[in-house]
Amino acid sequence: MKILKIYLALILMFAFFSCDIVEPPYKKNSSVTPVDTTKRKVLVEDFTGFRCGNCPEASHKAEQIAELYPDRVILLALHAGPLSIPTPTRKYDFRTPETREIGDYYGLIATPYGMVSRRKFNGQTLQAPSAWAGFTEETLQLEALLKINLTGSYNESSREITANLKLDYIKDSELSHYYAVYIVEDSIVQYQQDDRQFPNIHVNDYVHNHVMRGSMNGTWGLPVSNSIIKAGSSTDLQLKYTIPENKDWRPKKLSLIAIVQNNETKEVLQVEKIYLYK
Repeated sequence: MKILKIYLALILMFAFFSCDIVEPPYKKNSSVTPVDTTKRKVLVEDFTGFRCGNCPEASHKAEQIAELYPDRVILLALHAGPLSIPTPTRKYDFRTPETREIGDYYGLIATPYGMVSRRKFNGQTLQAPSAWAGFTEETLQLEALLKINLTGSYNESSREITANLKLDYIKDSELSHYYAVYIVEDSIVQYQQDDRQFPNIHVNDYVHNHVMRGSMNGTWGLPVSNSIIKAGSSTDLQLKYTIPENKDWRPKKLSLIAIVQNNETKEVLQVEKIYLYK
């Protein structure tokens, strides 16, 4: 009799707990809010010059940083300063009005120097190459205020570049937010002094990468909007630029770098890059 009571108790307990089993399909909780995973990206700008013997080593340091943070660090080489000025025997001119304006704005008097998202560290924006890695890591930890969705195309017959931007704001924008799109070229084979190659420091077939060729809308860009863009909202922007006939740029080696910056402090808040030809 005692065994029978235990048996019946087990049956009743099993029946009670089996009522809690939920059969598929399972209904999702519709109240869950998606988490935005947008990351802050960093622009490392490398002031360089083809007569600067220490600049190749600095460029190498920048490449190492970009490799350490794939798709989070974007490089831009700005040819400016005294050692970027052509000579009677080295006539190729990498400089642009934009690179000279940026160099003058920050008081560049020597190379190599660089900037990390144009932020100030210890009161200085221009930083020696040895400092780039640490300041890049620090900047990557900052919260992203927006995401840049960038697409581009090139019309071979008209030589026209089109850039389309969609800015998705995670936080409210500010009226000081400006956007700029820079045109960049890789794999330019020209002369470079490289002191690492001593005594053969004159390298005639040096490969220059991440070279700023110009801007589609000026050095500092244009206002994103004349009104505040609320968090969770976006804005669409488009730029067009026709490559002048006298430029030797190779479209298949071109890319576009889009930035959104605080035009009062010049700090780059977000950056994105695409290649015109994939």
